[in-house]
Amino acid sequence: MPILRVKATAAGRRVWWSDFKQSRLVDAPFSLSPAPRTVLTDVVTDLCAECESLDRNCHLVTVIPNGFRSFTFNLAITGNGFEVTCTRRMVRGWFPLNPFAAESAANFDIIVTINGEDEVVNKLTAMIKSKYECSDVS
Repeated sequence: MPILRVKATAAGRRVWWSDFKQSRLVDAPFSLSPAPRTVLTDVVTDLCAECESLDRNCHLVTVIPNGFRSFTFNLAITGNGFEVTCTRRMVRGWFPLNPFAAESAANFDIIVTINGEDEVVNKLTAMIKSKYECSDVS
């Protein structure tokens, strides 16, 4: 079971926070609306897409949503023969000196844990390592 620390480089999707905390990904267009949104980094969106290509019926579950006081979130993607967990952690951005640090996905690292059949684990690990700067945690 590999555990990787992956450096995010860009925003993958901006979704409505109220839907995200209910394990639904509903794209939020850029607007001046005061409704809260959250940023899914490119790492998370790429993993979601790859998992969906492996199992069209995979499920995303928001285990711990981020909130008004925390930028961290935990989510799991489960499918036939695999489970991927992603934990978003802010590690750059000079928060709280920069109150807009959470708007830049490049300020986050994602801790990715991949569990499942060897073939699936190897495919997901190879995809991540080919696209992103990462290090083994385990």
